[in-house]
Amino acid sequence: MKRLRRTAPPAALAAALLALTACTHSDDDKHTASLTGQQAEALALARFTDYRAGRADITATIPLPGNRLLLTARLDWRAHTGYGLLHGTTPGTATPWQHLLRWNRTTVAAQFNWPGKAPATPPAHGWSTGRTLNPETSTVDTALALLLNLAADRPDNAQLLARSGAQKVGITTIDGQRVTEYTGPATHPATSSSPSPPATATSHTRYWIDSRNALLRFAALLPGSAEWMTVHITLLAATTAP
Repeated sequence: MKRLRRTAPPAALAAALLALTACTHSDDDKHTASLTGQQAEALALARFTDYRAGRADITATIPLPGNRLLLTARLDWRAHTGYGLLHGTTPGTATPWQHLLRWNRTTVAAQFNWPGKAPATPPAHGWSTGRTLNPETSTVDTALALLLNLAADRPDNAQLLARSGAQKVGITTIDGQRVTEYTGPATHPATSSSPSPPATATSHTRYWIDSRNALLRFAALLPGSAEWMTVHITLLAATTAP
């Protein structure tokens, strides 16, 4: 495999997935409840809490038609960069491959068919010419852009989230830590002009948030896919607080 596979997700939804206040989930949520003020505040602080940590190691699954990719990477949210290994198999075969990637908000570069583990820091040489990151035409690019948007330098608007259609799903544990699972804000149908989510609104993301208001797991139903992208997040110790 010599290039990152491209698909054609709807441009509007691909863009909407990049903002917390524009996306969520589409399953039947039989045990969900509207957000309380405290829950809306926790959801509003989640991306900011991760941004204050600054960096994280992540493991993400990226579904493609007939394939599923695995990305193991380190994100630096303050520098808006990512670096790691993208693993997959050649469609129609059992032949595995892995590419070393580095990306930021606008470009992505690769070292194809990387032979081993990712070095602790990006190599100085050997990268392909960086190309424009284009979430509107590439599922992989949508995923890379989403990862850099899982943290923000300010809290989201809790009042808007409280009436956005976001919901609490329940309590679970991740690596022994108690977390609250939420669906994100409901997406309005294109024909709706109501300020409140209509009954037919759907959601395309989920958030798992711990007692520190840190985001530890994220899932998104990517445009054009029937399977969920999942992200497991391990925050690294912050060096300085912003």
